[in-house]
Amino acid sequence: MQITDSLNLALPVGDGMTAYHTPISRQVYEMHYSVINAVKAALSRKGIHYQMGSGPRIANLVLKDEGEKDAAERESFDAKGAVIDDRTPVLLAEIRRLTMLLAPGANGYELIPVDAAISQGKIDEEDWSELEAALVFFTCHAMTARKANRLNIAAATASVLSGSITALSPTAFAASLQTSMKVEPTPKTASSLPV
Repeated sequence: MQITDSLNLALPVGDGMTAYHTPISRQVYEMHYSVINAVKAALSRKGIHYQMGSGPRIANLVLKDEGEKDAAERESFDAKGAVIDDRTPVLLAEIRRLTMLLAPGANGYELIPVDAAISQGKIDEEDWSELEAALVFFTCHAMTARKANRLNIAAATASVLSGSITALSPTAFAASLQTSMKVEPTPKTASSLPV
């Protein structure tokens, strides 16, 4: 296995789709390191079974909780007690931006941004919430690892998520899917048909 800085995550998603996620940049990590490490610590405090069993399903919720705690520590509240400087929505938006869905289409796999996949009915908000939790879990483990261990930690975390690490670009990864499995378009469901 070649050591690379490209720790792109590929996760299976229902209906033959794959989520392709490019990790956050070092700069983004440095902006959010405190809350990212707090999420990892909060999950690990309850033991390895909790961290690996529940963590992939709730990491995004823990991130929101830790973001509020971080804002409170920085006294980032208005006069009514509402959070005014919670940085977690920025981090979650970046994770969303860095994620594409590869969905089978008439001409092979199509790369679809998350918002478009939701609006097209390929996934719903609950599907995204589950995927977001897995991506936050991956981010909290891969980005906090030492550089020398990052590939191994990323691969181990991906396996907990039933995914894999790839150095391929999204387009090259989609092409590799087309050669490794027959592409069949996702059938239209009653909810996705025009009214």
